[in-house]
Amino acid sequence: LIIGTMDGANIEIREEGGNDTMFIFGCLEDEVPKIKERASNGHYPVDPRMQKVFDTIKSGRFACGDSEAQEKFCGLIDKLCNTTAAGTWDGDKYLLVNDFPSYLDAQELVDKTYADRAKWASLSIQAACSMAKFSTDRTISEYASVIWGVEPSPRPAPAPEGAKA
Repeated sequence: LIIGTMDGANIEIREEGGNDTMFIFGCLEDEVPKIKERASNGHYPVDPRMQKVFDTIKSGRFACGDSEAQEKFCGLIDKLCNTTAAGTWDGDKYLLVNDFPSYLDAQELVDKTYADRAKWASLSIQAACSMAKFSTDRTISEYASVIWGVEPSPRPAPAPEGAKA
């Protein structure tokens, strides 16, 4: 089962496995421009639960006295909190702040579903049975031809043992 955003491979996985095998959170692609526009106008609120996470990290709790690590942690948080630059490399590029409340809701649904062990097992089997399309052989072959534009280059068969090359 997958908890994730509705982008990339998750779109195809959901088509194959069904809605019940995925716990989707976050904004959809068509919502991003409006979120970025609101952010550029100063409306990109940080959920209080995420602010609590940020405050805990900024307190130094996870740096364990390592000032270089603490500086990097604070730099990441400062970038995420550059709310007028949400959706850009100068701010929250991937809209984590925006998606956090939705993530918590999805995680709550995961927990609720997991509590019903029979349902969880059934959904897990359903998800696993729908993954054949996503084998690495097929995926690599498709990427090679469609994305990279390369053709297979078969290796010659190894010479039989004892044969001279």
